[in-house]
Amino acid sequence: MLIRDESFEVRTITQDDLGAVLDVYRQCEDFLTMGPEPTASMAVVLKDIEISQRDGGVFCGVYAADGTMIGVVAFAPSNFKGDHHRAFLSLLMIGAPFRRQGIGTTIVKLIENEIRKDTQVKAILTAVQVNNLQALRFWQKNGYRIVGGPELQPDQTTTFHLQKDYNQFGRSSQLGA
Repeated sequence: MLIRDESFEVRTITQDDLGAVLDVYRQCEDFLTMGPEPTASMAVVLKDIEISQRDGGVFCGVYAADGTMIGVVAFAPSNFKGDHHRAFLSLLMIGAPFRRQGIGTTIVKLIENEIRKDTQVKAILTAVQVNNLQALRFWQKNGYRIVGGPELQPDQTTTFHLQKDYNQFGRSSQLGA
């Protein structure tokens, strides 16, 4: 998977990228502290990669124009939970030094545009821990709405389910879930 614009590149990570992924996780421990694994480790990274792959997703690095990894994103481009009409954005982490610069929104738009190339996909879903109000505001600002939850997850976090729908012309729509 390779997605790019003039400022960023999103590409599937390789074994050689694992050290850089761990560095991003270390920059995001403020996020990790809200969940079941509060400290960045290679075990946490590998577990997230495995979960992404198990769910039919891709785990990608987000790279600045100079080639520096500044974030990670994981998503299932279609067929989420057996429904070809749904995609799932499971993880977006932007390293602390690169936040509040519009990078997260840019990456979400790049991923959404890639997902929408499959015209059968009608909705993109994500989930946010109920204790992560900053992330909830981020997703809502980007057109996602709460469609379910709060729900206790197997890892003992509690999440809201969010969704962004698309009509046949690919524009955001607020049709029912």
